[in-house]
Amino acid sequence: MRTYTITFPEKYRVGETTIDDPAVPRRLAQKLGCEHHEIVVEPDVVGLLPGLIWHMDEPTADPAIITAYLVCREARKQATVMLSGVGGDELFAGYRKHAAHGWAQEYRRIPAFARSGAERALAALPGFRGSRMKGPVRLAKKMARSASLSPAEAFIRNGTYLEGQQRADLYAPGFQAATGDPGAQHRAAFGKVSHAAFLNQMLYLDTKIFMTTLNLTYNDKMSMASSVEVRVPFLDRGLAEFVAWNVPPRWKLKGKWRPVTKYIFREAMRSMLPEEVLQQPKAGFAAPVDYWLAHDLRPMVDDLLSENQVRKRGLFRPEVVRRYVDAHRRGAEDWSMQIWQLLTLEIWMQLFLDGGARSFAQSKIGALTTA
Repeated sequence: MRTYTITFPEKYRVGETTIDDPAVPRRLAQKLGCEHHEIVVEPDVVGLLPGLIWHMDEPTADPAIITAYLVCREARKQATVMLSGVGGDELFAGYRKHAAHGWAQEYRRIPAFARSGAERALAALPGFRGSRMKGPVRLAKKMARSASLSPAEAFIRNGTYLEGQQRADLYAPGFQAATGDPGAQHRAAFGKVSHAAFLNQMLYLDTKIFMTTLNLTYNDKMSMASSVEVRVPFLDRGLAEFVAWNVPPRWKLKGKWRPVTKYIFREAMRSMLPEEVLQQPKAGFAAPVDYWLAHDLRPMVDDLLSENQVRKRGLFRPEVVRRYVDAHRRGAEDWSMQIWQLLTLEIWMQLFLDGGARSFAQSKIGALTTA
Protein backbone atom coordinates (compact mmCIF):
# COMPACT_ATOMS: atom_id res chain seq x y z
CA MET A 1 0.00 0.00 0.00
CA ARG A 2 1.47 3.34 -1.05
CA THR A 3 0.66 6.57 0.78
CA TYR A 4 1.28 10.13 -0.38
CA THR A 5 1.61 13.37 1.55
CA ILE A 6 2.20 16.71 -0.10
CA THR A 7 3.84 19.51 1.83
CA PHE A 8 5.73 22.72 1.25
CA PRO A 9 9.01 24.00 2.68
CA GLU A 10 8.60 25.58 6.11
CA LYS A 11 8.77 29.16 4.81
CA TYR A 12 5.44 28.48 3.06
CA ARG A 13 3.72 26.68 5.93
CA VAL A 14 3.95 29.14 8.83
CA GLY A 15 0.49 30.45 9.67
CA GLU A 16 -1.31 28.29 7.11
CA THR A 17 -3.89 25.63 8.01
CA THR A 18 -1.87 22.80 6.54
CA ILE A 19 -0.24 20.01 8.45
CA ASP A 20 2.54 21.51 10.59
CA ASP A 21 4.58 18.33 10.95
CA PRO A 22 4.97 16.10 7.87
CA ALA A 23 6.65 13.54 10.12
CA VAL A 24 3.24 12.52 11.54
CA PRO A 25 1.98 10.79 8.36
CA ARG A 26 5.49 9.45 7.80
CA ARG A 27 5.48 7.72 11.18
CA LEU A 28 1.92 6.45 10.62
CA ALA A 29 2.85 4.94 7.27
CA GLN A 30 5.84 3.24 8.88
CA LYS A 31 3.64 1.82 11.65
CA LEU A 32 1.12 0.46 9.13
CA GLY A 33 3.81 -0.93 6.84
CA CYS A 34 3.01 1.38 3.93
CA GLU A 35 5.40 2.58 1.25
CA HIS A 36 5.32 6.29 2.01
CA HIS A 37 6.05 9.11 -0.42
CA GLU A 38 6.50 12.60 0.97
CA ILE A 39 6.21 15.18 -1.79
CA VAL A 40 7.93 18.44 -0.87
CA VAL A 41 7.25 20.98 -3.60
CA GLU A 42 8.11 24.53 -4.53
CA PRO A 43 5.88 24.60 -7.61
CA ASP A 44 6.15 26.96 -10.54
CA VAL A 45 2.71 28.30 -9.73
CA VAL A 46 2.90 30.91 -12.50
CA GLY A 47 3.39 28.16 -15.04
CA LEU A 48 0.89 25.75 -13.46
CA LEU A 49 -2.10 27.97 -12.81
CA PRO A 50 -3.37 28.65 -16.38
CA GLY A 51 -3.14 24.96 -17.26
CA LEU A 52 -5.06 23.87 -14.19
CA ILE A 53 -7.80 26.43 -14.80
CA TRP A 54 -8.01 25.12 -18.36
CA HIS A 55 -8.46 21.58 -17.02
CA MET A 56 -11.10 22.78 -14.53
CA ASP A 57 -13.20 24.28 -17.36
CA GLU A 58 -14.73 26.76 -14.92
CA PRO A 59 -13.44 29.51 -12.60
CA THR A 60 -12.53 27.80 -9.34
CA ALA A 61 -11.36 30.10 -6.57
CA ASP A 62 -9.81 27.38 -4.41
CA PRO A 63 -6.02 26.96 -4.46
CA ALA A 64 -6.49 23.32 -3.45
CA ILE A 65 -6.66 22.56 -7.18
CA ILE A 66 -2.87 23.02 -7.19
CA THR A 67 -2.13 20.64 -4.32
CA ALA A 68 -4.63 18.09 -5.65
CA TYR A 69 -2.97 18.17 -9.05
CA LEU A 70 0.56 17.95 -7.67
CA VAL A 71 -0.13 14.94 -5.46
CA CYS A 72 -1.92 13.15 -8.33
CA ARG A 73 0.88 13.99 -10.76
CA GLU A 74 3.50 12.58 -8.43
CA ALA A 75 1.45 9.50 -7.54
CA ARG A 76 0.87 8.74 -11.23
CA LYS A 77 4.53 7.73 -11.49
CA GLN A 78 3.66 4.59 -9.51
CA ALA A 79 -0.14 4.25 -9.31
CA THR A 80 -3.25 4.78 -11.41
CA VAL A 81 -5.92 4.47 -8.68
CA MET A 82 -5.92 6.37 -5.37
CA LEU A 83 -8.18 6.52 -2.32
CA SER A 84 -9.16 9.92 -0.95
CA GLY A 85 -10.70 11.02 2.35
CA VAL A 86 -13.11 13.45 0.67
CA GLY A 87 -16.49 13.28 2.41
CA GLY A 88 -15.24 12.54 5.91
CA ASP A 89 -15.56 16.14 7.07
CA GLU A 90 -19.04 16.52 5.60
CA LEU A 91 -20.30 13.30 7.20
CA PHE A 92 -18.67 13.58 10.62
CA ALA A 93 -18.39 17.39 11.13
CA GLY A 94 -14.70 17.97 10.57
CA TYR A 95 -14.52 21.63 9.59
CA ARG A 96 -13.84 24.58 11.89
CA LYS A 97 -17.05 26.22 10.72
CA HIS A 98 -19.01 23.41 12.41
CA ALA A 99 -17.30 24.10 15.73
CA ALA A 100 -17.62 27.86 15.17
CA HIS A 101 -21.41 27.65 15.50
CA GLY A 102 -21.08 26.72 19.18
CA TRP A 103 -18.55 29.48 19.79
CA ALA A 104 -20.84 32.00 18.11
CA GLN A 105 -23.75 30.99 20.36
CA GLU A 106 -21.67 31.81 23.43
CA TYR A 107 -20.31 34.99 21.87
CA ARG A 108 -23.83 36.31 21.29
CA ARG A 109 -24.42 36.16 25.07
CA ILE A 110 -21.91 39.00 25.52
CA PRO A 111 -23.57 42.45 25.73
CA ALA A 112 -23.77 44.25 22.39
CA PHE A 113 -21.59 47.20 23.47
CA ALA A 114 -18.77 44.83 24.49
CA ARG A 115 -19.06 42.89 21.21
CA SER A 116 -18.94 46.12 19.25
CA GLY A 117 -15.69 47.14 20.91
CA ALA A 118 -14.16 43.70 20.35
CA GLU A 119 -15.18 43.71 16.70
CA ARG A 120 -13.60 47.14 16.10
CA ALA A 121 -10.39 45.95 17.75
CA LEU A 122 -10.34 42.79 15.62
CA ALA A 123 -10.98 44.72 12.41
CA ALA A 124 -7.94 46.90 13.13
CA LEU A 125 -5.56 43.93 13.45
CA PRO A 126 -3.13 43.30 10.55
CA GLY A 127 -2.92 40.10 8.52
CA PHE A 128 0.02 38.54 10.47
CA ARG A 129 1.57 37.02 7.33
CA GLY A 130 4.15 34.37 8.17
CA SER A 131 3.00 34.18 11.79
CA ARG A 132 1.15 31.52 13.73
CA MET A 133 -1.30 34.25 14.71
CA LYS A 134 -2.58 34.45 11.14
CA GLY A 135 -5.09 31.58 11.29
CA PRO A 136 -6.67 32.40 14.67
CA VAL A 137 -6.97 36.10 13.82
CA ARG A 138 -8.53 35.35 10.43
CA LEU A 139 -11.08 33.03 12.08
CA ALA A 140 -11.87 35.58 14.80
CA LYS A 141 -12.42 38.33 12.23
CA LYS A 142 -14.71 36.10 10.19
CA MET A 143 -16.77 35.15 13.25
CA ALA A 144 -17.01 38.77 14.43
CA ARG A 145 -18.38 39.88 11.05
CA SER A 146 -21.21 37.33 11.23
CA ALA A 147 -21.88 37.34 14.97
CA SER A 148 -25.07 39.39 14.80
CA LEU A 149 -26.68 37.17 12.15
CA SER A 150 -28.95 34.17 12.63
CA PRO A 151 -27.16 30.79 12.68
CA ALA A 152 -28.20 29.98 9.11
CA GLU A 153 -27.21 33.39 7.76
CA ALA A 154 -23.92 33.28 9.67
CA PHE A 155 -23.11 29.89 8.14
CA ILE A 156 -23.83 31.22 4.65
CA ARG A 157 -21.84 34.38 5.33
CA ASN A 158 -18.85 32.41 6.58
CA GLY A 159 -18.85 30.37 3.38
CA THR A 160 -17.89 33.37 1.24
CA TYR A 161 -14.90 35.67 1.17
CA LEU A 162 -16.99 38.68 0.11
CA GLU A 163 -19.89 39.86 2.22
CA GLY A 164 -22.74 41.98 0.87
CA GLN A 165 -21.20 45.42 1.43
CA GLN A 166 -17.86 44.29 0.04
CA ARG A 167 -19.58 43.05 -3.12
CA ALA A 168 -21.43 46.34 -3.41
CA ASP A 169 -18.13 48.23 -3.16
CA LEU A 170 -16.27 45.92 -5.53
CA TYR A 171 -18.77 45.26 -8.31
CA ALA A 172 -19.12 47.69 -11.18
CA PRO A 173 -22.54 49.36 -11.58
CA GLY A 174 -25.07 46.87 -12.91
CA PHE A 175 -22.91 43.80 -12.33
CA GLN A 176 -24.22 43.01 -8.84
CA ALA A 177 -27.83 43.09 -10.04
CA ALA A 178 -26.91 40.63 -12.80
CA THR A 179 -25.40 38.14 -10.34
CA GLY A 180 -28.55 37.72 -8.23
CA ASP A 181 -28.54 36.40 -4.68
CA PRO A 182 -25.51 34.14 -4.11
CA GLY A 183 -27.08 32.64 -0.97
CA ALA A 184 -30.44 31.64 -2.45
CA GLN A 185 -29.51 27.99 -3.06
CA HIS A 186 -28.18 27.67 0.48
CA ARG A 187 -31.31 29.15 2.05
CA ALA A 188 -33.47 26.78 0.04
CA ALA A 189 -31.39 23.84 1.28
CA PHE A 190 -31.73 25.02 4.89
CA GLY A 191 -35.49 25.13 4.36
CA LYS A 192 -35.56 21.44 3.39
CA VAL A 193 -33.99 20.33 6.69
CA SER A 194 -35.27 22.99 9.09
CA HIS A 195 -36.61 20.24 11.38
CA ALA A 196 -33.14 18.76 11.99
CA ALA A 197 -30.52 19.64 14.60
CA PHE A 198 -28.53 22.62 13.34
CA LEU A 199 -25.28 20.66 13.06
CA ASN A 200 -27.03 18.21 10.73
CA GLN A 201 -28.44 21.15 8.77
CA MET A 202 -24.89 22.43 8.22
CA LEU A 203 -23.69 18.97 7.19
CA TYR A 204 -26.62 18.65 4.77
CA LEU A 205 -25.63 21.89 3.04
CA ASP A 206 -22.00 20.89 2.92
CA THR A 207 -22.86 17.50 1.42
CA LYS A 208 -25.34 18.79 -1.15
CA ILE A 209 -23.58 22.01 -2.16
CA PHE A 210 -20.02 22.54 -0.92
CA MET A 211 -18.72 19.00 -1.41
CA THR A 212 -20.36 18.33 -4.76
CA THR A 213 -19.66 21.65 -6.45
CA LEU A 214 -16.13 22.09 -5.13
CA ASN A 215 -14.31 19.22 -3.43
CA LEU A 216 -15.54 16.37 -5.62
CA THR A 217 -15.32 18.50 -8.76
CA TYR A 218 -11.72 19.60 -8.43
CA ASN A 219 -10.56 16.19 -7.18
CA ASP A 220 -12.14 14.53 -10.21
CA LYS A 221 -10.77 17.02 -12.74
CA MET A 222 -7.28 17.31 -11.27
CA SER A 223 -6.93 13.52 -11.04
CA MET A 224 -8.14 13.10 -14.61
CA ALA A 225 -5.63 15.76 -15.69
CA SER A 226 -2.96 13.47 -14.22
CA SER A 227 -4.52 10.25 -15.65
CA VAL A 228 -5.29 9.01 -12.15
CA GLU A 229 -8.60 7.72 -10.80
CA VAL A 230 -9.52 8.92 -7.31
CA ARG A 231 -12.09 6.91 -5.34
CA VAL A 232 -13.92 8.19 -2.27
CA PRO A 233 -14.82 5.35 0.14
CA PHE A 234 -16.40 7.68 2.70
CA LEU A 235 -19.13 8.35 0.15
CA ASP A 236 -20.25 4.76 -0.09
CA ARG A 237 -24.01 5.27 -0.16
CA GLY A 238 -24.75 2.88 2.69
CA LEU A 239 -22.19 4.48 4.99
CA ALA A 240 -23.16 8.06 4.09
CA GLU A 241 -26.88 7.46 4.64
CA PHE A 242 -26.32 5.56 7.88
CA VAL A 243 -24.16 8.35 9.36
CA ALA A 244 -26.53 11.09 8.20
CA TRP A 245 -29.68 9.44 9.57
CA ASN A 246 -28.52 7.46 12.60
CA VAL A 247 -25.48 9.07 14.23
CA PRO A 248 -26.54 11.79 16.73
CA PRO A 249 -24.90 15.23 16.36
CA ARG A 250 -23.21 14.93 19.78
CA TRP A 251 -21.28 11.90 18.48
CA LYS A 252 -20.04 13.84 15.46
CA LEU A 253 -18.95 17.01 17.24
CA LYS A 254 -18.29 16.54 20.96
CA GLY A 255 -17.96 19.53 23.29
CA LYS A 256 -18.28 23.26 22.74
CA TRP A 257 -15.24 25.29 23.84
CA ARG A 258 -12.64 22.76 22.75
CA PRO A 259 -14.78 20.48 20.59
CA VAL A 260 -13.56 17.19 19.18
CA THR A 261 -14.44 17.03 15.51
CA LYS A 262 -15.33 13.70 13.87
CA TYR A 263 -15.61 12.27 17.39
CA ILE A 264 -17.22 8.91 16.62
CA PHE A 265 -14.86 8.30 13.72
CA ARG A 266 -11.80 9.04 15.87
CA GLU A 267 -13.14 6.64 18.52
CA ALA A 268 -13.79 3.94 15.93
CA MET A 269 -10.17 4.20 14.78
CA ARG A 270 -8.68 4.24 18.30
CA SER A 271 -7.50 0.62 18.19
CA MET A 272 -5.81 1.14 14.81
CA LEU A 273 -4.24 4.60 14.92
CA PRO A 274 -1.65 6.09 17.29
CA GLU A 275 -2.68 8.88 19.65
CA GLU A 276 -0.74 11.57 17.79
CA VAL A 277 -2.88 10.93 14.72
CA LEU A 278 -6.15 10.85 16.69
CA GLN A 279 -5.24 14.20 18.29
CA GLN A 280 -4.40 15.96 15.02
CA PRO A 281 -6.44 19.12 14.32
CA LYS A 282 -8.03 19.63 10.94
CA ALA A 283 -5.35 20.32 8.32
CA GLY A 284 -6.78 21.58 5.07
CA PHE A 285 -5.57 20.53 1.62
CA ALA A 286 -4.44 24.11 1.25
CA ALA A 287 -1.75 25.99 -0.63
CA PRO A 288 0.33 28.97 0.56
CA VAL A 289 -1.62 31.57 -1.41
CA ASP A 290 -0.64 34.45 0.87
CA TYR A 291 3.06 33.77 0.29
CA TRP A 292 2.61 33.23 -3.45
CA LEU A 293 0.72 36.47 -3.95
CA ALA A 294 3.38 38.40 -2.05
CA HIS A 295 6.24 36.78 -4.00
CA ASP A 296 5.88 34.36 -6.94
CA LEU A 297 2.60 35.72 -8.29
CA ARG A 298 3.31 39.41 -7.77
CA PRO A 299 4.10 40.16 -11.46
CA MET A 300 1.06 38.15 -12.61
CA VAL A 301 -1.22 40.10 -10.26
CA ASP A 302 0.18 43.42 -11.47
CA ASP A 303 -0.44 42.36 -15.06
CA LEU A 304 -3.81 40.60 -14.91
CA LEU A 305 -5.34 42.80 -12.20
CA SER A 306 -3.91 46.11 -13.39
CA GLU A 307 -6.30 49.04 -13.27
CA ASN A 308 -6.44 49.15 -17.08
CA GLN A 309 -7.25 45.44 -17.36
CA VAL A 310 -9.91 45.52 -14.62
CA ARG A 311 -11.50 48.62 -16.17
CA LYS A 312 -11.51 47.01 -19.63
CA ARG A 313 -13.19 43.88 -18.24
CA GLY A 314 -15.93 46.03 -16.74
CA LEU A 315 -16.96 43.76 -13.85
CA PHE A 316 -15.18 45.32 -10.89
CA ARG A 317 -14.12 48.77 -9.71
CA PRO A 318 -10.39 49.11 -10.47
CA GLU A 319 -9.70 51.29 -7.45
CA VAL A 320 -11.20 48.71 -5.07
CA VAL A 321 -9.17 45.86 -6.60
CA ARG A 322 -6.04 47.99 -6.27
CA ARG A 323 -6.91 48.74 -2.65
CA TYR A 324 -7.12 45.03 -1.89
CA VAL A 325 -3.77 44.36 -3.56
CA ASP A 326 -1.97 47.25 -1.87
CA ALA A 327 -3.35 46.50 1.60
CA HIS A 328 -2.42 42.83 1.24
CA ARG A 329 1.15 43.63 0.19
CA ARG A 330 1.60 46.00 3.12
CA GLY A 331 0.37 43.28 5.45
CA ALA A 332 -2.41 45.58 6.67
CA GLU A 333 -5.08 42.99 5.86
CA ASP A 334 -5.15 39.41 4.62
CA TRP A 335 -6.96 39.75 1.30
CA SER A 336 -5.19 36.70 -0.17
CA MET A 337 -8.32 34.66 -0.95
CA GLN A 338 -10.19 37.66 -2.37
CA ILE A 339 -7.28 38.46 -4.69
CA TRP A 340 -6.98 34.77 -5.62
CA GLN A 341 -10.65 34.77 -6.64
CA LEU A 342 -10.15 37.78 -8.89
CA LEU A 343 -6.93 36.42 -10.37
CA THR A 344 -8.31 32.97 -11.23
CA LEU A 345 -11.47 34.52 -12.68
CA GLU A 346 -9.41 36.76 -14.97
CA ILE A 347 -7.29 33.82 -16.17
CA TRP A 348 -10.47 31.82 -16.85
CA MET A 349 -11.99 34.71 -18.82
CA GLN A 350 -8.84 35.09 -20.92
CA LEU A 351 -8.91 31.37 -21.69
CA PHE A 352 -12.61 30.80 -22.28
CA LEU A 353 -14.11 34.19 -23.15
CA ASP A 354 -11.22 35.81 -25.00
CA GLY A 355 -10.42 32.77 -27.14
CA GLY A 356 -7.24 31.62 -25.41
CA ALA A 357 -8.46 28.10 -24.71
CA ARG A 358 -8.18 26.96 -28.33
CA SER A 359 -4.52 27.88 -28.69
CA PHE A 360 -3.81 26.61 -25.17
CA ALA A 361 -5.43 23.26 -25.99
CA GLN A 362 -3.52 23.01 -29.27
CA SER A 363 -0.24 23.61 -27.47
CA LYS A 364 -1.12 20.98 -24.83
CA ILE A 365 -2.19 18.40 -27.41
CA GLY A 366 0.87 19.16 -29.54
CA ALA A 367 3.16 18.64 -26.57
CA LEU A 368 1.49 15.33 -25.73
CA THR A 369 1.72 14.13 -29.35
CA THR A 370 5.40 15.01 -29.47
CA ALA A 371 6.02 13.19 -26.21
